[in-house]
Amino acid sequence: MQKVRIPISVDPIKSAQKRLTYDGLVPSGKMLRLGEAVVNTPQDIEVSLRFGVDEQKISFFAGHAEATVEVLCQRCNKPMQLQLVSDFQYAPLTKRQKEDELPEAYEGVELNELGEVMLHNVVEDELLLALPIVTMHAPQECEVDRDTMTYGELPPEAEEKANPFAVLQGLKRK
Repeated sequence: MQKVRIPISVDPIKSAQKRLTYDGLVPSGKMLRLGEAVVNTPQDIEVSLRFGVDEQKISFFAGHAEATVEVLCQRCNKPMQLQLVSDFQYAPLTKRQKEDELPEAYEGVELNELGEVMLHNVVEDELLLALPIVTMHAPQECEVDRDTMTYGELPPEAEEKANPFAVLQGLKRK
């Protein structure tokens, strides 16, 4: 079954009323911020989205995004594959739905001037948040043994330098 392209933007209120679902792909080529954060991005990112209205009459959309990216290991500086997975739920912010009134389950999302949400930007934001702060191979897979890592040696003149506070020693009252 061929996956379809997820639309760039949709009206989340109308989509929620129609209870639309999307299972498809988002092209990674236009995700510039994600491209800057990784070495290589996949051709397409798998995304599923479900729009609906909950019991409190709040319009929302829930999604799942997955992508395998290539990043640099911060320990050995070699490329490594990293699976990014993100599950998210958003509610569009409107005059009726204010962010401080939303249940904790939803993150508020701003609408553009056409009353639409930019789905590709939401997916990119979620994948950026799924990136770990420091990327490293598992210790057994890394080329650098973390127990034998050294961080350089002090030059001999650094050991011989006088203590800059030694002058204060002479000023001390007896």
